Amino acid sequence: MKSIETRLFIKFLKSIGLEYKRTKGSHEIWDNINEPLLERPVIFRGNEKQIPTMHLHTNLLTLGISHKEFEDAIKKL
Repeated sequence: MKSIETRLFIKFLKSIGLEYKRTKGSHEIWDNINEPLLERPVIFRGNEKQIPTMHLHTNLLTLGISHKEFEDAIKKL
C-alpha cells in the first residue's frame, strides 16, 4: 500500500461516519460521531499533502479496517 492524498483520506473518514474534532499542533483528530466512540481517535497531519504509509496503516488498525476493505472503499469515492 502506498501513501494516499490527505483530501481522499478525509473523504473516506467522512464516508464511514467520522468527524473532525480538533487540531492539536499540526495533527487533526477525528472521532466517531455516533456512540460508541473509538477506543482512540484517528490522528494524522492535516497540513500535509499525503498520508504516509505507516500512518495510514496504524489508523486502519485503529478503525479495524483491512487494507483490502480500505482500497475497495476509496475506489467507490
